[in-house]
Parts: sequence; structure tokens; C-alpha cells
Amino acid sequence: MKKPKPRLDLPPRASDNLQRALDPSPDPKMLEQLSNTAFYRGYAKHKSAPQAFGLPPYAKPRGDSTLCDTHAGFNKEQIGVIPRLLRRGIKAGLIASSTRLIWTISDEGWIFEGRVTNIEQREYHGYPLRPSEPIAEAVYRRFCAWAAIHGEAADKQAASNCRDLYGFTP
Repeated sequence: MKKPKPRLDLPPRASDNLQRALDPSPDPKMLEQLSNTAFYRGYAKHKSAPQAFGLPPYAKPRGDSTLCDTHAGFNKEQIGVIPRLLRRGIKAGLIASSTRLIWTISDEGWIFEGRVTNIEQREYHGYPLRPSEPIAEAVYRRFCAWAAIHGEAADKQAASNCRDLYGFTP
């Protein structure tokens, strides 16, 4: 019998940070403040064609980095949705206790991790998560619970798309 093809074509992770965890009980006031101040700035390391995003070429080895454009199909025209995606993840409480990490789920179902680039300015860069990363299912489960109660139709559809794309069970 042939081994089935993996669901997503992502490079294997060399190691995993098991310390990544969702804040068990994020403070609503802090979420609101973060939602109003956090912003995204692209990082060439997570783009196969950084120049297409107005970023300088990335000359260092990428190691096991996932790439927004190659792996998740994210393109320059989609940059405008990033502020909404950041707010979506924050509203859903998809943050680490330190706020150094924020997660979100795109309309297509991709889970993106936003990692702080500059904590004082609340600047983040992001990249797609692999299904094998332990935090992926925890993010999906919290997002689903939030979307079912507080989400709009697009949030509920994103949760469904995420389930299908990553192969999570309902």
C-alpha cells in the first residue's frame, strides 16, 4: 500500500518550541489595546520572492522557515487583509501571555503565527504554521469556539476551511 501524500506541502520543522502556548485567560482590556495598536510589517525570510512584496532580498539560509507566498499562496494583493486578520486573531484570544506571539486564521483556513519584531511598537511579522506543530490544533480549537459564539459568517467559514485544510477533526 502506498503512503498517502501529506495534506500540506510544507518543509519539516527541524525542531519545535513546545513552550508556545495560548494565554489561558487573556485580559479583554489588553486584547482591545493590542487590537488597536498591533500592526504587521513583512519580513523577507518568510517570502520566496520578497521583492514582490517590496522587501529586500533575503540572503541568509532560511532553514525550515515556512513561506507565505510559496506554502500558503499569499500574494501582494492580499496584504490589505492583514490588519483584519490580526484583529480577528486578537479578538479570538489567540495570543501568548507575553503578547510576543499572535495567531490568526485566514479566510482560506491557513493558521498564521505572528511573531513580534518590535515589542515597543507592537510590530509583528508572520508565517504559516504546519499541521504537525502542537500549537496549531490548540489555535484552531480556540478559534472555533470563539467563532461559534462571537464570529461572523466569514469567521465560521474560516474555521471550517482550517479544519479541512489541516485535517483536524470537528
